[in-house]
Amino acid sequence: MYKIISVALLCGLIMPNVHAAEWSLSGSINPSLKHDDNIFMRDENKLADYQSSMSPTLTGAYKLENTQTSVSAGYVIDRYETSRQLDQENPFVRLNTQYQTERSNWGLGLGYTENSSRSEAEADTGTGNFETNSTATTKSISPNFSFNVTELDSLSINANYTDRAYSTTDFSDSKSRSLSTSWQHQFTERLNGGLSLSASNNKSDGVALQTDDDIYSLSLTSKYDLSEVWAINGSVGVRRLNSTQTDAFGFVDKNTSSGATLSFNVSYKHEVDTASLGLSRSVSPSSTGDVNEQDKLSLGWSRQLSERFSTSINGSIQSTRSASDNGSDKRDYINLSPAVNWIMSPDATISLSYNYRQQKESEANTNASSNSVMLTLNYNWDGFTASR
Repeated sequence: MYKIISVALLCGLIMPNVHAAEWSLSGSINPSLKHDDNIFMRDENKLADYQSSMSPTLTGAYKLENTQTSVSAGYVIDRYETSRQLDQENPFVRLNTQYQTERSNWGLGLGYTENSSRSEAEADTGTGNFETNSTATTKSISPNFSFNVTELDSLSINANYTDRAYSTTDFSDSKSRSLSTSWQHQFTERLNGGLSLSASNNKSDGVALQTDDDIYSLSLTSKYDLSEVWAINGSVGVRRLNSTQTDAFGFVDKNTSSGATLSFNVSYKHEVDTASLGLSRSVSPSSTGDVNEQDKLSLGWSRQLSERFSTSINGSIQSTRSASDNGSDKRDYINLSPAVNWIMSPDATISLSYNYRQQKESEANTNASSNSVMLTLNYNWDGFTASR
């Protein structure tokens, strides 16, 4: 808890002069009840359980002319009916501040989060480990800068530093640094495009293996508005990975690999319907220290049935493998989730959703699936605003 207080004090130091400023305080809470027929994603000895979750959050915001700052703090609370060893209370604090001028924008993000490794297992490009309930403590800092060089050209620079530590030895502690820059040009009213360059380094420290990975990528980016309702954006490029692995006996293994990167998205937005289709290929470090390549196809659709009722369906298929070799080990993951939403009031929404998951791992020769139903209440408290 003292870490959260330290970050909050730092936020206070960063905030500028309070004179003639607008302050606001708001909050949210989203209690949910979920039943999953296979909480550990096993292909054998499946275990069903009820899970209740809540994430009370308070957000303080500050505005002064061209400056905006917000601080959010709260807890993610998980409780299980049978598997009590999975119960957790994880705090988080996030700060975001922006300063704008006529032609530039400066930003800074700070974060401290504690999170269950199970909640990150789906997004984790490496293990997909739903069995181990390790706590991941993440500290991050993300400065950014953008500048309008001309009326048609813009330049942006983004940096990030992340320090992640796990409470168990099932995963590897890591430190990552990244720097990216991009240039965008508005060719026509509907078309813009540019160039993006990034470099990152990830160092992980596990029980049996230490890794030091450098990833470089160069991409062409573009966005085209086909009409008022249709838009296409995407990027295509190349990447290079330089990897160094040191085992517990001091043996060093170095290798390099190269490949393609891809990001493509088609979106549709009309009066009552919204839809999107995405396709991507990317590389990123995993919780075990490896760098993996992931192909992903995602689909989303929603419809406003009436003033208070809406429905949606989201799904994705992703395939993950090592980015540094041509091994046969591969993880396939499918996620499909339809939902119905009811707006009870401007502040409260009830959602009923179903989620189907399937995970295949070639090395372990497993094929697991699960079905879950979840009822969620999303409540947003408008709070109050004060100026002086």
